[in-house]
Amino acid sequence: MAGGGHDSTGGLRWLLTYADLITLLLAFFIVMYASSKSDLERFHEVVAAIQRGFGVGVNILPAGGGTGILPEQGRGAIPLPELSQRSKDFIAISEILAARTAAQGTGRFVAVNMRREGIAITLSGALLFPSGGTELSPESIEILDEIARFLAPLPNQIRVEAHTDDLPTNDPRYPTNWELSVARAVTVVRYLIEHGNIQPERLIAVGRAEYDPLFPNDSREHRALNRRADIVILYPPEEEEGPSKGLDLPIRTPAAKSTNP
Repeated sequence: MAGGGHDSTGGLRWLLTYADLITLLLAFFIVMYASSKSDLERFHEVVAAIQRGFGVGVNILPAGGGTGILPEQGRGAIPLPELSQRSKDFIAISEILAARTAAQGTGRFVAVNMRREGIAITLSGALLFPSGGTELSPESIEILDEIARFLAPLPNQIRVEAHTDDLPTNDPRYPTNWELSVARAVTVVRYLIEHGNIQPERLIAVGRAEYDPLFPNDSREHRALNRRADIVILYPPEEEEGPSKGLDLPIRTPAAKSTNP
């Protein structure tokens, strides 16, 4: 169509610029994502893939406080914040347990959350123990083995907290939920020592009975969620201006499948 000061394709030229911008943004966010991982070798593989796939050269710039990316045609380095050790460990153990639970089909029974004091690995009581018992179930062994392999080289103290619902135990060996929760916490601690090669002095066993519930004990579903064990990796308090200031992670709780304490 004649007139208007544009040829028949001029109105679509902006799409080329837009497509180039989206490609560069995609490359940038892939590098941002990869740089958050603790696996540096994988990060470099992603960078190389970006260079080959998008024709964008990326240089890793060691800077005193972190790293940066520099497109070869760019205007300068874009600084990336360095993750705290706590954040790196959180990402690592989340990936390990996601892979393990995906293979087992037990993902609904495991959650990893960040607390003020450290990283909490929450295991549903339905996964760990048979109804009313303190012996570890076969399904829980592989999960605990993965956790132990991750914990063994760390220097951190580890606190194992066991929780029940508010129903009575009906077992003379455990007159109250205090005894039951302490016995379950000790069972997990002993497994980490005897099979996970974790030094006993790093471990603390805590029984919380029904007094630290995630939900009110007003339904079968809520009681099932309250029966759990938390393996808490403890970290020293971070400075207020530290790299993970403002880190806000969604709280996930494992589902459960039984109704007994």
